[in-house]
Amino acid sequence: MAEDWMKWLTEEEAAALEYTQTVGASAGAAHTVEVLHVCNQAVLNLRTVAALRALVGEKDGALVCSYAMRGLDPCYRSRGTPCVPCHVRALTEDDMRKRMEE
Repeated sequence: MAEDWMKWLTEEEAAALEYTQTVGASAGAAHTVEVLHVCNQAVLNLRTVAALRALVGEKDGALVCSYAMRGLDPCYRSRGTPCVPCHVRALTEDDMRKRMEE
């Protein structure tokens, strides 16, 4: 059974998805092919966002700090220079958005 990909969406994204699916389902002959294409593309984009968030979750689970492996506080929480896994784990989606806007 496939995982529910919608759990990776924010409330706003889930609402947008529901609206988009409603518009697409009610389109019928009243809407142009372009409207249906935009609806389908929006759903695909939201599925991609969900897949990327799931991938980041898997990556975060796979990256382990040597301190954390020994039962100590991971170094990204301390004041020291974080190791590579901790540096990567400490990045957030907002951090990446800011980088893309620069």
